[in-house]
Parts: sequence; C-alpha cells; structure tokens
Amino acid sequence: MICGTYYFTEYFGIPYSWESMPRWYVLLGQVVGCALIEDTWHYWLHRALHHRSIYKHIHKIHHYYQAPFGMTAEYAHPAETLILGMGFFIGIMTFCTHLILLWAWVLVRLLETIDVHSGYDIPWINPFHLIPGYAGSRYHDFHHQNFTGNYASTFTWWDRMFGTDQQYKEFKQLRKRLASDKIGHISSKKTE
Repeated sequence: MICGTYYFTEYFGIPYSWESMPRWYVLLGQVVGCALIEDTWHYWLHRALHHRSIYKHIHKIHHYYQAPFGMTAEYAHPAETLILGMGFFIGIMTFCTHLILLWAWVLVRLLETIDVHSGYDIPWINPFHLIPGYAGSRYHDFHHQNFTGNYASTFTWWDRMFGTDQQYKEFKQLRKRLASDKIGHISSKKTE
C-alpha cells in the first residue's frame, strides 16, 4: 500500500502537500462519507455473497471461524476481497481531495474491521460505540455464528430497514429473558 500510494496520488492527481491538506472537520466529513458508502456497498454485496449459489464458492471461507478474532477479518477468498474491497475505494474516489483522507480512511476501516471481528464488545472503552448505529462485535459475532442476517459492516440501519437483523433481535430477547429468569430463580431461593 505504501508503494502504491505514490502512483495512486500521481495517477489521480491527488495532492499530498501540507498546504493543501483539508481542515479536520472536512476530513472528518469525508471519512463519514466513506463509511456510509462502504457500509451500503458492503451490506448489499455481503448479502449477495450469502446467496446459496455463491456462498459455498466464495464467502464460506470467511465463515471458517465461527468465533472470529481480529485477524479473521482479512481471512477471505480473493474474489470476496475484491468484491467487498471495492466499497472502500468508491468512497476514496468520491471524496479524496488529499492523501490524508486515504490514510485516515485506511486507519478507521482497519480498526473497525478488526474490532467487529475481535470477539470483545467493551462499549465504555471503545470509541466506535460513540457513533450512532454502530454495530460492534456482538452484532457481527452473531452473524458468524448464525450465517444469516447482520450483513452490514459498520452500521445497523440497513439490516434494521430490511429485517435482516430479526434473528439477532430474537436472540437478544431470549438472552434477556433467560437472564431475568435466572435472576428471578436465584432471588426466589433466597426468600425461601
């Protein structure tokens, strides 16, 4: 990536001088724009990769790990890497006015991808949970355990809008009910 950056910026005429660097709020807006584009792309194509005629040939490799950890985020068929990776570059091609966006977006995207595949969901320590609608690792872990639903990469609204998070909602309700039954069972023992 480091070697390719120079050729990328030269070919597309993307400036990289200090003087032409955008202000922080412009850069933040561009990163948010990239995230929205990538999440939309990822939702629809990830959902398509789960179609029974495609899944076993391409996406099944990524689901080899049902309890993912950080590095499994990149464990995928080369075709999947190309298909889903294009969403990353559409945002760059749409918003890139400086090299700093490329590097900022790479950093945010890698951290987010590793986070959702980490197996750990610690909302009070993870700054991504400050983002409204952020999915997180519990959301994506359920996808790896269940193989259907929860297709979005970063946000939850596409799944919510099209009902592909229904099994996850039911799972959360069941866990909540089991936890309350367990607490009720323990407290009734104490009162006896």
